[in-house]
Amino acid sequence: MADTALNITKLGDLTLYNESGASIRLSSLWEKTTAVLVFIRHFG
Repeated sequence: MADTALNITKLGDLTLYNESGASIRLSSLWEKTTAVLVFIRHFG
């Protein structure tokens, strides 16, 4: 079975793009407050 543990430091290093196309670092979302990340995968 594959190891599914997440490394929050590596996750926070990811760069995302907002609705305006500006890049943001994922960890900036939880620098000042708690954040909940939800990933939804669409099947079919």
